[in-house]
Amino acid sequence: MNTTKTPAVKADKEPLERNWAIPDQVVSLEEIQTAIKSAEAGPFMKVQEAMNDFEQWLISREKK
Repeated sequence: MNTTKTPAVKADKEPLERNWAIPDQVVSLEEIQTAIKSAEAGPFMKVQEAMNDFEQWLISREKK
């Protein structure tokens, strides 16, 4: 029985927003480390801001 593997083709430029939840998608350790570092440096909400956003979301859900 002859089975052929489809070669992985790497694009020159990958999208900035990559969906890592796609099955069978290979993510390198370097990509993960880079993503973690950029997330750690990113903006964070204060607790009160998050609570306000959540309350607004609840209100919008009640209106439906």
